[in-house]
Amino acid sequence: MRLVAATGDIHSPRYLNLLSHALKSWSGGEPCMVLLAGDLVERGRAHAFSPAFRLLRERFDSSVFVGVFGNEDWEREEMARLYREVVWLDDSVYTGDCGGSSVAVVGSTGSLDRLTAWQRRNMPWLADVFRRRPRVLEGLVREARREADYVILLTHYGVARATVEGEDPKIHPYLYSSSMERMLSRARPDAAVHAHAHNGRPYAIVHGVPVYNVSLPLVRRIVDVKLGRMRLDAFL
Repeated sequence: MRLVAATGDIHSPRYLNLLSHALKSWSGGEPCMVLLAGDLVERGRAHAFSPAFRLLRERFDSSVFVGVFGNEDWEREEMARLYREVVWLDDSVYTGDCGGSSVAVVGSTGSLDRLTAWQRRNMPWLADVFRRRPRVLEGLVREARREADYVILLTHYGVARATVEGEDPKIHPYLYSSSMERMLSRARPDAAVHAHAHNGRPYAIVHGVPVYNVSLPLVRRIVDVKLGRMRLDAFL
């Protein structure tokens, strides 16, 4: 099994220096996939991801990049147009080969327990999307399980309370979805990867599923996502 690497919350250009240091300190070899867990730019400016993606591509020149959009990545169509090398997932699945094993990535922005004030004013219909999305993703995980050796759930928003702990409990409903956490217990992907909680916890086992919070300002490194037997080596 080749490596799967992950990062998120780059908020380019805000954390470009941090990304550069994280890439220089990476010693894990060339991953088969690099997962991008959203909030790749600051305030929706799609062009701002260009220097960050250049750094990533220079370091991981033969990896497949798979990404989801965060709440700051407003210009989705523009990002998809500008960064065609990235496989962008939006409630969809990508399956690739990792050293002879097939790895399916089920990708989505994810869900929240409560709309933010901005979302209530400008996108109230998201409440219905957030209610329905856990079931949609559960179906995709189950379908991917039938076809792939390993399944990773990739979202921007958190999928478990354990990896947003450290943030003010009052804002937990704006950071993760309890419905997504219950979905983990039913669908059981091999790993779940998210960002969004800059002050959360980097890792937890939730319902037997390894959950990684790869928020760059939190972990300050590129994360090696463990699959199968490699879970035993997961950082705490």
